[in-house]
Amino acid sequence: MTYSTLTEVLLDRAKSDSYVNLVNGQEQRQRLPYSELLQRAKARLGQFQAAGLQVGSQLIIQTGDNAAFLEGFWACLLGGITAVPVSGGNSAEHRSKLFRIAQKLNEPGLFTDKQTLVRLADFAAANDFQDTFDKLSKLGFASDQSAPVELAVTVHQPQESDTAFIQFSSGSTSTPKGVVLSHKNLLTNLRSIVHNAQLSASEHQFSWMPLTHDMGLIGFHLTPVFMDNNHSLMPTDVFVRRPGAWLSEVQEAGATILCSPNFGFQHLLKSFKADKHETLDLSCVRLIFNGAEPISVSLCHRFMQTLAPFGLDPDAMFPVYGLAEASLAVTFPSLDATFSTLVIDRTKLGIGQSVTILESRRAQPADAVFAQTVRDDRGVEFVSEGKPVANTHILITGADGAPLADDVTGHICIRGDNVTKGYYAEPELNQAVITADGWLDTGDLGFIHDAQLYITGRSKDIIFVNGQNVYPHDLEEIILQAGLVERGKLAISSQQVAETGQEKLLVFVLHRTDPADLAEQARAMTRLLSEAAGVSVHAVVPVSRIPKTTSGKVQRYLLVQSLEQGEFDILEQQASPDPDEGSEAISADDTAGESQDTASRLLTICNEQVEDMTVKLDDNLFDLGISSLTLAQIHAAIEDTWPEQVDITDLFDYPTVAELAIFLDERNAA
Repeated sequence: MTYSTLTEVLLDRAKSDSYVNLVNGQEQRQRLPYSELLQRAKARLGQFQAAGLQVGSQLIIQTGDNAAFLEGFWACLLGGITAVPVSGGNSAEHRSKLFRIAQKLNEPGLFTDKQTLVRLADFAAANDFQDTFDKLSKLGFASDQSAPVELAVTVHQPQESDTAFIQFSSGSTSTPKGVVLSHKNLLTNLRSIVHNAQLSASEHQFSWMPLTHDMGLIGFHLTPVFMDNNHSLMPTDVFVRRPGAWLSEVQEAGATILCSPNFGFQHLLKSFKADKHETLDLSCVRLIFNGAEPISVSLCHRFMQTLAPFGLDPDAMFPVYGLAEASLAVTFPSLDATFSTLVIDRTKLGIGQSVTILESRRAQPADAVFAQTVRDDRGVEFVSEGKPVANTHILITGADGAPLADDVTGHICIRGDNVTKGYYAEPELNQAVITADGWLDTGDLGFIHDAQLYITGRSKDIIFVNGQNVYPHDLEEIILQAGLVERGKLAISSQQVAETGQEKLLVFVLHRTDPADLAEQARAMTRLLSEAAGVSVHAVVPVSRIPKTTSGKVQRYLLVQSLEQGEFDILEQQASPDPDEGSEAISADDTAGESQDTASRLLTICNEQVEDMTVKLDDNLFDLGISSLTLAQIHAAIEDTWPEQVDITDLFDYPTVAELAIFLDERNAA
């Protein structure tokens, strides 16, 4: 059957035997057949319609329960209600984002769990969002309460040009933008994904990505429903708590297609111990979609090498490029091509500049990506992310919008039936980024070489310092490769000097003890960037956390914003550092870290990570409603202070600060 709307897809699954496997923990699985999903979505739609939602209404969906999310999402599609998925979280930024989105929409409703609703009410009262909350709550629905089944339901038959849902940005900028996606946009891209990845009727996709993210929702839920294939969904917080469960459940499901950004590979490798997975067999895995943030070659290599003994195909790594504006997929590699990269002269990456290729590298079948690192100090390595998928077109343009030749860096523009017609209620933005003939500027930069797309960075992230354009992730990779900082604990950005318009290079480092303890490391990073990239570091900034989106993208603007608000101390660096001379910490208070007893230090760590509440000595962290992502950040901070002494699973066995302190003291005394 040829579908013109997503509504038709689910209605056609009324007698399907296929299912979504909801993995809520290791050995905790629930099969939800598509036929049952359809019935549950209809019941929920009856509740929505009885409360006054109708065709064209808007409903914000925020729930960490994947079953409830799918029920609400499909109910909206069946009723012609515009679903607006919004990522959840306990931070003030997450809650503020929800209210900012609600203020942009047209009298939306809210579908969330009762506990989140209480917290949103408290936050609204304290942060001048009371009026917005009052309007939202008039059409509020509890996602953790079953919908009544006896209510009348009217299923709407939309047109292919009708809006299916609005995908708001995951938070990498201060103002969320809503990407409006039609049924035609989505179905065009679903067909392209199936075609270019050669997905078969026997595939089983498995994702821990949030359903509020385009990779999680479109790539790993809508795609298998469209194909009538089984698939598995694991909540992100389960993966964060127990990353090894991801692989165990992949084996259990016989999954063939996986996905993860850098964050996921790094998180798994930090806790993976081969001797605890002796029976692990990953030979079922055909492809691992790698996207959502700049692809790290060295991290891909470590991941593939670590898992090669467990049967993982060395050619499984599948670097892709996509974005919500394209309904997800833009480019895929050819399935018969191996992982390949170009090493480019980093001084020749300005917009309109021809790239200088220092080396072309292609993985051999036994390589598991690449064993060696880049040899030329001038070089920065970029991964080939393939050719445009079917029905999608790419154009590289200069600053003036004119097309550029191959091997010249410029703005990546896309066009096709899968590409959004614009952002919700953003006429000026739409005029600025979408041309009259339909080309959309993605905000990304890159170049075409040998018909392959190479992404060099985000245009808004480019830093102009010391007379050259530099990319934050390139500078970060230099530091990471030198082993000066662990991946995930570093972010580079810049701050503009109002008087001169010049940019000052800032290196943010996760460091929770005395800033003075970072001085030697700061000097080493400053020297390295000066020698390897020819840039001067203005300051190294120790921070208690590196804010990220749900897909692992670093929110650099929040770090700079917090610095400008005086929240951080800095280690100011000399323009040309002398290896024998150190810079002093300015405004650095003596934290007396080592003089604190274990419990006090643990309390400090917990309260640095937890917002909107104060953790006390005997508080059970799980009873406080702390998210698993926050628990993972607490564990990371503990790991910094007591390396390799506390597994994340120990937090479950010793859930209070007092109990964990005794455990640590006993381990150190042993």
